[in-house]
Amino acid sequence: MVALLLIAVLIGVFLERALYYRELAEKSAMEQVAMDLRSSVNLRVAELVLENRFAELGAMPAQNPMDLLAGKPQNYLGVLDEPQPASQAGGNWYFDKKSKEVVYCVDLGRYFAPDESGRSCVSWHVVLVPGTDASAAPQWARFALVKPYRWF
Repeated sequence: MVALLLIAVLIGVFLERALYYRELAEKSAMEQVAMDLRSSVNLRVAELVLENRFAELGAMPAQNPMDLLAGKPQNYLGVLDEPQPASQAGGNWYFDKKSKEVVYCVDLGRYFAPDESGRSCVSWHVVLVPGTDASAAPQWARFALVKPYRWF
């Protein structure tokens, strides 16, 4: 009887730890894709700057950064005009055409703090960095979080 109880407790602890590490792996995978996107945006911006094509930087915030990747993630849903809650199933990426944001919806969110609207999603967008004077064209663009998130 004691042995069965001990085995049940050990299985419970194992399952709880397995879920914890699975969620940690999901967070790491999301951050890796975000870093790949950041690198792709930086490479594209560097290409434009080196070729003295600063005027083209202005169009970058409207473009989908996923198009810059050599290969899109398997869980990328594509460009969505008006994302519905059903399409925001956990573990998926999409580009919101209206807000011009790349969005990742969390699958396992036991340790994720949802935003003020209750969504368990993280969003990024391309932000232009202006030149030194107010009339200058943008000098750089960067891939940045829309709002900070707390996960773990």
